[in-house]
Amino acid sequence: MKKVVFSAILACIGFNVSANENAKRIIEFLIEDDIEVFRANGKSGFMDAMPTVNAAQLIKEYGDNQYVYEKKYDKNLVNIKTVASGVKTSLTGEPYVVANGKNQFEYVSLELKNKDDAMNINKGTKLDMICLGSKNNVIFPSLKSCVTADSYFDKFLNSVMSDLDKLDINDKPSNKLEAVYLAMWEFDKQKPNTLEKFKTAEDFEKNQADFIEIMTIAQTKAKDGVKKFTLPKP
Repeated sequence: MKKVVFSAILACIGFNVSANENAKRIIEFLIEDDIEVFRANGKSGFMDAMPTVNAAQLIKEYGDNQYVYEKKYDKNLVNIKTVASGVKTSLTGEPYVVANGKNQFEYVSLELKNKDDAMNINKGTKLDMICLGSKNNVIFPSLKSCVTADSYFDKFLNSVMSDLDKLDINDKPSNKLEAVYLAMWEFDKQKPNTLEKFKTAEDFEKNQADFIEIMTIAQTKAKDGVKKFTLPKP
């Protein structure tokens, strides 16, 4: 149910000290649930454009057609789940992680954005990282700016909520997520205490009448063509 609701939200359509905490709280619930669905390999609402892959899959795609591979992945987000084969050092002294494919002769290199992350990675370490694809590949794929998925999603959620804090109720939304937030705020003013009863994302999802009304308001706020909500780079 979670994935269906968040997908519908994004398809349909700062805070200052006066920010609406009810609206902000529910948006945070929905984002946290969507992250949970994504990380469990489910179909999420706003992360459907970020593929989850392993080393062997990337190596095969790269070997099958390098041109297609680079069109698909260059400068795009990639969630790679794999096992480290080791940590090596580049000619410039920077650490990078190697993850083998089906044998020791094929591999993906992962260049770390935070070099200190290499201190916690050894041969056999399970990796769950968010990276950027690249055209700078040699024999096998190379991923850039890799960070742990934990750190990426923590930073992402904090950034989204900080941006919402800067909005005022009469502001024009810059993306569809902000349109939904402002719609919730307006709804909360029209029907005080209604949003307060929702203590979890599931509570909100079950109330179709309120959901439809909020989405209708969001569509009105987004009618001038606000941007699609996109995930930030690592």
